[in-house]
Amino acid sequence: MRNFILLLFVVFVPFKAIAGPHYLSGNLSNIASSNAALSIMLDTGVPDNCEGVPYGWMRIPEEDAAMVSMALSMWHTDKRRMTVYTKKVDESCIVYSLDPVFDQ
Repeated sequence: MRNFILLLFVVFVPFKAIAGPHYLSGNLSNIASSNAALSIMLDTGVPDNCEGVPYGWMRIPEEDAAMVSMALSMWHTDKRRMTVYTKKVDESCIVYSLDPVFDQ
């Protein structure tokens, strides 16, 4: 009986995904480059801690070459689903970790 109640709970109780204040999942929707960073946009906007950044751009600094390479390869291969972890520095949203979703 206990297992049946647990099964009903799992089946009928809705679960919702939420983003934390410093991370957000979405699809890579745009990229741009400058002399100091690769800028990216997600189709879901920016994490809460980056609200108010210009046009929703998030920056991956050039010294984080592995993340820049990963973002560019994901853009090129149309595997664009990712989770970004960010911090706001001055008026910029800096990506400090990028987690790709490979089961696309």
